[in-house]
Amino acid sequence: MINLSMNSPRQLYKFLSRKKGDVADLITHTLEISKLNKHLQRLVDEPLRSHITLSNLKGETAILIADTPVWASRLRYIEPMLLQKISNNIHLFGNIHKIEIRVAPIRATLQPSEPEPRKISENAAQCLHNMAESVEDIDLKEALERLAQHGKK
Repeated sequence: MINLSMNSPRQLYKFLSRKKGDVADLITHTLEISKLNKHLQRLVDEPLRSHITLSNLKGETAILIADTPVWASRLRYIEPMLLQKISNNIHLFGNIHKIEIRVAPIRATLQPSEPEPRKISENAAQCLHNMAESVEDIDLKEALERLAQHGKK
């Protein structure tokens, strides 16, 4: 009898989280930080909320990332109040007594620029034009002529 559950696709993190070791520990830690980040987001008002992220917890320090220096500055301004809110939620965050603020800009999605028109040498353009004259297939002939128009002048 074949066990079909072994052959069916599974999400990688579910497989790895069952194993003991560095990868499983990393996945578990990442999931915990993600969950705590959601709780942190509830403690901060907009618009700051959408510009900061809980990056890590190290000992008694919460490491927060701001996407620009301006938002990092605003975060520093409310740091004492935020630290108090985190302390009030010790059941979630543990014994956090310090906030470390770092700036890590979000990579902007580059819009693809208009590609430069391709150019071919005059000699190559002339060869394409000559070839087009000798071809009987109309579609191929038109395509070769269009290519020949890209010749450098």
